[in-house]
Amino acid sequence: MGEKQGGRLICVMLAASALLAVFAVIAQPNTSLLTGLWKIQISEAGLITDPMAVGGVGAALLNAALVLLVCTALVRWLKVPFTGVSFACLFMMAGFALLGKNLLNITPIIVGGWLHALYKRESFAKYVYLTLFGTCLSPIVSFFLVNGRPGTRWLLMAFIGLVIGFLLPAVAGFTVRVHQGYNLYNVGFAAGFLGLGLASILKGFGVEFTSHSTWSEEGHELLCVMMAVILAALFIAGVRLGCRSWSDYRRILRHSGRAVADFIILDSAGRCFVNMALVGGVGLAYLLCVGVKLNGPLVCCLLSMVGFAAFGKHPKNIIPLMTGAVLSALLLEKIPLTSPGVLLATLLCTGLAPIAGQFGWYWGVAAGFLHMAIVQNTSFLHGGMNLYNNGFAAGLVCVLLIPIIEAVKSEPEE
Repeated sequence: MGEKQGGRLICVMLAASALLAVFAVIAQPNTSLLTGLWKIQISEAGLITDPMAVGGVGAALLNAALVLLVCTALVRWLKVPFTGVSFACLFMMAGFALLGKNLLNITPIIVGGWLHALYKRESFAKYVYLTLFGTCLSPIVSFFLVNGRPGTRWLLMAFIGLVIGFLLPAVAGFTVRVHQGYNLYNVGFAAGFLGLGLASILKGFGVEFTSHSTWSEEGHELLCVMMAVILAALFIAGVRLGCRSWSDYRRILRHSGRAVADFIILDSAGRCFVNMALVGGVGLAYLLCVGVKLNGPLVCCLLSMVGFAAFGKHPKNIIPLMTGAVLSALLLEKIPLTSPGVLLATLLCTGLAPIAGQFGWYWGVAAGFLHMAIVQNTSFLHGGMNLYNNGFAAGLVCVLLIPIIEAVKSEPEE
């Protein structure tokens, strides 16, 4: 990829950051914007915490804008090639800044990742995406900031973040071999095990992780407009970059999505942007159809879907997963489709999209069905401290389902 195109792609992320900041000011055009932002930094951040309920809609969007800006600047400073994984990572950073991440609790983990690279005598550029994804364990950092003793809490916060950032790249390198690339949220799978280990050790020392869930219903109309603007801008950018017909776009649909499926490299930025808009549109349409109001966690899921539409997801391989998840909620869980956990699982089970893409839509439905059943019982294992709990559950689905699929199928479908 040429330097010129790489610069243009970075500008897309800078524009996204600016857009989030603009909507932040529109939502909260007074000093409460900054006071709310600080409140988000020093509050607990476990599952399911909506920062819009903590500091306000505008403050949460400003937090997302700043997290996205800082992470984009870091990638640029390290001169990492800007491809589909860049969009997946950075959109996920912006999204989960609306579900627990903030500038304060991700910083020690990023420094820990840098220390890992220093220890290995390698460039941090090799580990930067793993480290940024690894900030999904940032609620542990916030937990010690909020609940630690006044004289030691900042030190404890920094220490636990450094440990997480230092250890996670090694764990993630192992777990990718376990699910064979069928779980797009590999770091979430790794973080689930690391979080399980840390939570178990800390519980042994008497630390108790308690859930303080919050769920905002304010700002729905503004958030709908914001998502419409983001999706429309991506679609228009894709058309302008050459994806101007169905025959142009459908090349992306031939991919299973199994990692590594970088659509920027494989199929051009134009097709990738159109795909990002369509995948985000599928998620948004579903939420509007079931009649829920957008908030921080739901926008988080939408932005995560949009990001990974550059790195494995497309409508053909996500719709079977979502269908299976809905069927599972209706038949097994017997809980409303509009309950927070079910909504998040329905959108984020799409991390298993490669199963539908590789083996067929029916196996995708089965994977979504199984994912919804499993994810309801995994959060307590890590105390709600892994924001990518659906990534952890998706890895477990792969461990159970992939051997069964391979046993009953002679050859996977392309």
